[in-house]
Amino acid sequence: MSGTVVVTIDPKTAGERLRKDLEGSGYEPHRNPNARWAFRGPGVVISFYASGKLVAQGKGAADFAATWLPGVDSGPRMETLDEDLIGTDESGKGDYFGPLVAAAVCIPAGQEAVLAELGVRDSKEMTDASAARAAAAIRAGYAHEVVTIGPERYNELYEEFENLNYMLAWATAKAVKGVTDEHPCRNVLSDKFGNERLIANALVKAGVEVSLTQRTKAEINPAVAAASIVARAEFLSHLAALGKACGTKLPKGAGSPVLSVARRLYQDGGKDALRRVAKLHFKTTATITQELF
Repeated sequence: MSGTVVVTIDPKTAGERLRKDLEGSGYEPHRNPNARWAFRGPGVVISFYASGKLVAQGKGAADFAATWLPGVDSGPRMETLDEDLIGTDESGKGDYFGPLVAAAVCIPAGQEAVLAELGVRDSKEMTDASAARAAAAIRAGYAHEVVTIGPERYNELYEEFENLNYMLAWATAKAVKGVTDEHPCRNVLSDKFGNERLIANALVKAGVEVSLTQRTKAEINPAVAAASIVARAEFLSHLAALGKACGTKLPKGAGSPVLSVARRLYQDGGKDALRRVAKLHFKTTATITQELF
């Protein structure tokens, strides 16, 4: 499988030394106007950027890393995009406070190096600040659609769908439709959740004809990683706005800090206060109110 290896090395020492070594080993110069230097070798293109980030792309990327970058942690190796692809992912599914967000991003073939330079990887491996910066760049540069279901609307829809995965499939299909309405790409890769028919059926209902693939840990694909970053940044922004509106910081997740804040909100404003900021079907609500939903 084609792949992408990304490492960060010192531009003035290791970067310059590697350039000279590659020149002396028969690697051919490769044109990349955004890179400090670039070479092409057996099954691989190597681009080095002013930031110190080195990106190796192609079937020979892993072999290149093993030969030329021993002892350097290359992190997760992103797949190569051989064709335009819409990636989808979500954020907020496991968070009591805040919205549910589904994002779809269309990445053209051959954009791995650009995304690597932006720091694109699985959003769970990024800080909140780095995810926000990368999301802004992705949204500025690529066709995308974000569907944000705030808590009040979420609670209404949950009564209608009676299943979180059904709602998420609906939101994902809506995000994909938003991209395909403006962009001709028809290949979609989604991080898998629930029954595979959920998204497929939701796309049919939305009138969207695409070639859909679903798999677990799909964030190794740069299009899905980009979608995960956009979704997470949107979730964090919306969560912060909700916290500002209710006068308290709303924690992520569903652990003890969440329970503490939720209990205080319920004591001050009852169930209506929770309804405005939280997903009421979570067990957290029952724990606080001793009611079953």
